[in-house]
Amino acid sequence: MQKQPKDEFYVNLGLAVRTLREDMPLIFIKDLNYDIYRDDITFKDPLNTFTGIEKYKLIFWALRFHGKILFREVALDVYRVWQPSENVILIRWNLRGIPRVPWEAKGEFQGTSRYKLDRNGKIYEHKVDNLAFNFPQNIKQVSVLDLVTACPASPNPTFLWGPIDAYSSSSWIAFYKAVRETLDQEGSTLLQEGLATCS
Repeated sequence: MQKQPKDEFYVNLGLAVRTLREDMPLIFIKDLNYDIYRDDITFKDPLNTFTGIEKYKLIFWALRFHGKILFREVALDVYRVWQPSENVILIRWNLRGIPRVPWEAKGEFQGTSRYKLDRNGKIYEHKVDNLAFNFPQNIKQVSVLDLVTACPASPNPTFLWGPIDAYSSSSWIAFYKAVRETLDQEGSTLLQEGLATCS
C-alpha cells in the first residue's frame, strides 16, 4: 500500500522534531543528522544567507571547530520546541560557554531557530533570529532608545545591549567572526587538501 502525501509529511515531520531535539544539544560534540534537510536548504541569520547542504554542513563543522578552539566549555541548551504552524518548527535555545581567556569570563547567547518544512516534511530553511547577548556587567549601561535602534524590528523581542561596536572585543563576537571567516574561506587549501572535512 502506497503512502499518501500527507502521511509522508507527518512521518517526516515527526522525524525532524525528534532529530532536532537530539541534535541541537550536541552540536558542539558531534555532527548533525542531515537526512531531515533538503539539498537546497537555506540558512539565514541576521547578517548572512547561505544555500545548499554542503554550506550548511560547513556552518556546523565551523561551529564545532571554533567552539573547541575558542572555548574551554561550550554547550547549547534547548529551552522549548514547538510548532506555531503545521509547516514550521521553532526552537528556543541558549548557548553558554567559558572562553579561553586568562581572566574569569563566561557568557550566554540566546536565540531561536525557525525551521520551515516543504509539503514532504523536509526542512528547506533554517533561520536563526531573536539573538540576545548576556555579557559581563562591565559593559556600559544604555538607554531604551539604544536597545530599540541597535536591532531591526522583529515581532518577537530582540536585544543587543548597546551599539554593535561595543561588542568588537567580546569573545562571543570573536567566535562569530571566526565562524564567518571559515565560511568565507570554504574553498581554502586546508579544506581542499582534506585536512578538515564537514562530512
